[in-house]
Amino acid sequence: MRDQALRFVRDNSTLIVSLMVVAIMGAAWIIFEAMRSHRRRDELFALRRRVSELEKERVSSNPSVGDPMVLSSRWIRSGRTATTSDGGCLLYVDRVLPAIRSAELTVRVDGYAVLQNHALKSGERLEANGKNGTYVLELYGVDGLQAQVAVALRNRHKR
Repeated sequence: MRDQALRFVRDNSTLIVSLMVVAIMGAAWIIFEAMRSHRRRDELFALRRRVSELEKERVSSNPSVGDPMVLSSRWIRSGRTATTSDGGCLLYVDRVLPAIRSAELTVRVDGYAVLQNHALKSGERLEANGKNGTYVLELYGVDGLQAQVAVALRNRHKR
């Protein structure tokens, strides 16, 4: 019996070595795929976390002011401007600082520069008086080179 097993191994040594090489390659491929999927899983969790943050930001970006919106919530790139629908307020995004979640803004009301390079953090409000009333500017968030802002107009006669 032992002689037959030795003879089988000797006669089929090429086949046995080939099967062992295939088995080792298969095991290496399984290990490689497991490591690669682990990396993908980490990326997936990071993306889910980022989506969750953006959803929270979007939920909080609903106007919290009861006054009429003259500039609906929108993203403005750094170096760009936006004008309110009544034409009384011009907003210029000077610089966006995503690391500290803030933006520097220049606000012109009725043609006059009310604020220049004013730093505003995400979630903060800014008020500027004009002939039509008080413009309430709110910075909802920053992302990369853009800031999400909205402007409401509080009537001068309303208290």
